[in-house]
Amino acid sequence: MIPKITMKELSFYQQQGAILIDVRDPIEYQKSHLNGAFNIPSARILEGLRGYPKDTLIILYCSTGKRSRTASQLLLSMGYTNVYDLGKVTLES
Repeated sequence: MIPKITMKELSFYQQQGAILIDVRDPIEYQKSHLNGAFNIPSARILEGLRGYPKDTLIILYCSTGKRSRTASQLLLSMGYTNVYDLGKVTLES
């Protein structure tokens, strides 16, 4: 099971050094994204995190929750141990 966090909990995790990743496509990211978020599309999540230790605190989100859930599951299956899913985030353009 993928641990979920809420928007209210996000700032706490960011203070702990979490990497916030927007797994949407670059065009979606360019229109709007959460402050401090990096863009690594879900299809490239493993490539984008290459070099990070497997215990890195990682938080993923997207516009529907589907891509972040899928990317979270992939990371967990590849041995990442500190992955959280923020899920669906509605952003203003």
